[in-house]
Amino acid sequence: MKNNVTKSKLLVTLFSLILTVTCLFPARAQEKPKPLADRIGHTDQSKAMAGKNVHQGAGTLYMQTLLGRGAITGLNFMHHGPLMPKSSIGHHYHTNSDEMFLILDADCEFTVNGRTALLKGPVGVPCSSGNSHAVYNPSAKQADWVNFNVAVTSGPSPAAAYATVAAPSGTVAPVRRGSYNYSADPTGTFDIGDDRVGVVLDKKPTFLNTGQLTKASLRPVVNMNGGKDTVFYRRALGPGAFVSNWAFVDHLLIPVGSSVGRHYHAGVDEVYFVIKGKGKVYVNDEWAEIAYGDAVPVKAGEIHSLESSSSEPLEMIVYGVALEKGKLDVVDVPLTLAKLQMFFEVMPENYAAFEKNYIEVYVPALRKQPGYLGSKLIRRFPADYMKKIGSPETKFTFEMELLFEREEQRVAWTKTPEHDVAWAKTSALAKSYQWFGYDVVGMDQVADPLGKRNMTVEKQKP
Repeated sequence: MKNNVTKSKLLVTLFSLILTVTCLFPARAQEKPKPLADRIGHTDQSKAMAGKNVHQGAGTLYMQTLLGRGAITGLNFMHHGPLMPKSSIGHHYHTNSDEMFLILDADCEFTVNGRTALLKGPVGVPCSSGNSHAVYNPSAKQADWVNFNVAVTSGPSPAAAYATVAAPSGTVAPVRRGSYNYSADPTGTFDIGDDRVGVVLDKKPTFLNTGQLTKASLRPVVNMNGGKDTVFYRRALGPGAFVSNWAFVDHLLIPVGSSVGRHYHAGVDEVYFVIKGKGKVYVNDEWAEIAYGDAVPVKAGEIHSLESSSSEPLEMIVYGVALEKGKLDVVDVPLTLAKLQMFFEVMPENYAAFEKNYIEVYVPALRKQPGYLGSKLIRRFPADYMKKIGSPETKFTFEMELLFEREEQRVAWTKTPEHDVAWAKTSALAKSYQWFGYDVVGMDQVADPLGKRNMTVEKQKP
C-alpha cells in the first residue's frame, strides 16, 4: 500500500513539473507547416471521449479534439462531438479566452451571463472573455456540438516574461518541484456549479448569436475571389464580438459547379469547417478532398481556394483569427499564367541544330528570367503519319511553348539581352515562324514524363 501511495505522489509530482516547465518556457519558433493532409482534422466518432458532468453540467458530452493549440494563431482548441439528450455543459466563466458553442442540428438552450433562451439550430453563440456561458440539450436526441476557443493575448504572457529573468549573479535558479506553479491561473476557466437544467427561459435571447445558419440568411456572391459561378455567403460575427484577435465567423455555401477562387490573407489565419457536403480545398500547391466534420487550418499568406464536389454542395463555417486585432485583408490571386506558343517552319536538315539550340541556348537564357515557369519544344510527326491520323496540313514542323507566371514577365523577357541572343540564333534556323499568346485557365500534370532533371531534356543516367 505504501509503494502505491509513493508511486501516486511521484506521478503527481512529475505531472506538475511538466506543467510548470511548459508554462515557464516560451514556445519554440514556428516550424515549417505540415503537409496539408496531415494538418486537417477529421471527425471520427470512435475518437470522441465521454465527458461526464462537463463544467458541473448534466449528463454526457462526447468530445474529440479536431485541432489543437497552434494549428492557427491564438487557437487553444477546436472540439467536436455529440451533446447527449438531457445533457449540458455547465455554467462557467472564461477570463482569458473567447469561446463559441455551435450546435449544427438541434434546438438547444443557451446561457450567457445567467440569461437563457432556446435557439433554433444550426446556430452559434459566442462567449467573450470575462463572461459566462452554458448550453443544455433538452431534447430526446443528441445534438451535434462544436467548440472553438481562442486565447486572449496582449504581449508576452506572464510565464514567458518570468522565464526570461536571469538568476542573480552567483546563484542558481531553483527547479520548482511538486504541485507549486507560480504562473498558474485557476480562474482562467471558473465553474459556477449550475447545470442550467429546468431554468426559466427568456422569450428572446439577450446575448449575441450568429442567427440561424440557413441558406435563407445567405446572400449570393458572383465569382467570389475570382471563383466560378455563384456562391452564398454571410458574415455571422465580426471582430466586435470578441476580446481576442478572433475576427469573424462566416457561413459559406458552395453549390455544385461553383468555387471560391484563389486568394490569401496577409494578416488572418482561418479554419474552414465542413458542416455539410463534400468538396476540395487547395492550399498553395497541395489539395485535399474534404467532407462533413473536417477542419482545415489555413495560415496567413497561404494561397487557398475551395470547390464543391460534382454531386453535392459544400457548406462550411469559417473561423478567422487576425494576427493584429481588427485588421482584416484579402488578396485575390487569379490563375493567370501566361503561355506563348511559337510555331517554326524548319527544314529537315536543320532539325538536329534546332533541337540543340533549344537545349543549349534558349533554356539557359529563359532560366535567368523572373516569372519563368517552364518551356517545351515539340516536333510534329512525319507528314505521312500526320495525314494518316487526320491532322490538317501545315508548313510548321516545330512548336515551342513558354510558360510565365504573368504576361508582363514574358514581355519583360523579350526586352533582355539574353532574349535577343537566343531569338537571333533560333529564328536563323527557321524558314518562317508565328506565335500565339494565351492565358492558362486550367492545367493538370500528374508527373513529369521525362523524370527528375536539372535542365529540360538532359540525358538520364541509367
